[in-house]
Amino acid sequence: MQQPIKLLILEDQVILRKLISRQTGFFSRQATQIDEFSDPAEALRSAAETSYDLIITDIGMPGMSGIDFIKNLSAIGCRASLLIISGYDPRTLHTIADMARGQGMRSVHFLCKPYSIDQFLHCLNAVFFDMEQRDAALALNPQQLWQDCAAQPLSLEFRPVLGLLGRELRGMQVAGMRLPHGYLSLDAAFYRRLAVNPQLPVLILEMVMERLVQVLVNIPQSWRQGVLFSFYLDTSCLAHENLFDRYSALLRQHGLSCGQIGFMLEDGLHAGSSPVCFENIAKLKYFGFPLLADQLGAGRLTVSNLLRLPLQGLCLPVSTLKQLPAPQHDVAALLQCSGVEQAQLIISHVDGESELEAVMAAGHAQCGVCGEQIALQLGVDELSSYLAQQQTAGMPASQTGGAICDDMQGVNHVGRDGKAQNTGR
Repeated sequence: MQQPIKLLILEDQVILRKLISRQTGFFSRQATQIDEFSDPAEALRSAAETSYDLIITDIGMPGMSGIDFIKNLSAIGCRASLLIISGYDPRTLHTIADMARGQGMRSVHFLCKPYSIDQFLHCLNAVFFDMEQRDAALALNPQQLWQDCAAQPLSLEFRPVLGLLGRELRGMQVAGMRLPHGYLSLDAAFYRRLAVNPQLPVLILEMVMERLVQVLVNIPQSWRQGVLFSFYLDTSCLAHENLFDRYSALLRQHGLSCGQIGFMLEDGLHAGSSPVCFENIAKLKYFGFPLLADQLGAGRLTVSNLLRLPLQGLCLPVSTLKQLPAPQHDVAALLQCSGVEQAQLIISHVDGESELEAVMAAGHAQCGVCGEQIALQLGVDELSSYLAQQQTAGMPASQTGGAICDDMQGVNHVGRDGKAQNTGR
């Protein structure tokens, strides 16, 4: 029988603490054991004695602040997932979350008071997803990962990128892969975990590339015409020589264009980066591979990198979009800074109705969007039929945008079966 997950809730307001406890227990994906505290010192003593899976904490509390509480959690070696619920503004909470990650907390999320039940549920689901990912990673050693990847063709999963208004298919992001022990996201956090073995990130990257090429070769060219397939590129992989020389030769061998496969870079280059990294960026441009800035505001790309990198797309999390004081003006400035057009902007993590409304309110009608509210992830076996349905439905794929729908009474949500569902907006 599966053991209940252990939670600690620290909130000095008793009514709110009880509400958070009931909501967490009700919406949890498995049985829970919840300990409640109003005093940070008592909560810290309990955290030192108990191996909690999730800690939910306020920031503004008498005695010890939530900031000091988080720092002390790190000092005692606590590595539980962390959910911060506070009345502080999003920018301040974003800074505190970055501090917590810097202190070694692997999974950190925050929620601003007051919040709706939908916002709480969305945040809690994100926390549980991170916990499941972490458990899978902890159960996996690098040698076992390599053996699992090499044993059979990788079972990749894809995240569709659609036009905001016309819902035309613009791209497919390689989101993760399914292995015998579970699902692993192919993102920055995953590659950082691989860094325990300096050779492993680039080996996994090359296996993903080879598998993606195999998948594309078996899909009719007319079905994937104009669809940009992209996946995460780690800076440690950039430090390997002749990376894109090999990829370019692989694509030529199979009759594929380099322009159909893009790379999403979350981390920036700086004076301390290996010269090979800069060489590879230049070669990436030379061979014609599109480069996208990934997770702006959540990743580690700086404005100086936006000015210098030969970018052909930007991925902006909706959480970052919400924090901009004037989204229309600020996003336009980002696009101008990076030399990217609005049609090459992707708003990611649009996982709920409130996120979709935020994107609509920002006024960037030509941008692309991805997330659960837009289209669910697809497995390799579903990819061909999905692409075929997009063609037969009369929705031409285009990297630069397509027809815009005038009727916005309903918003299409594309399910795992590839069929459009009206959410009744």
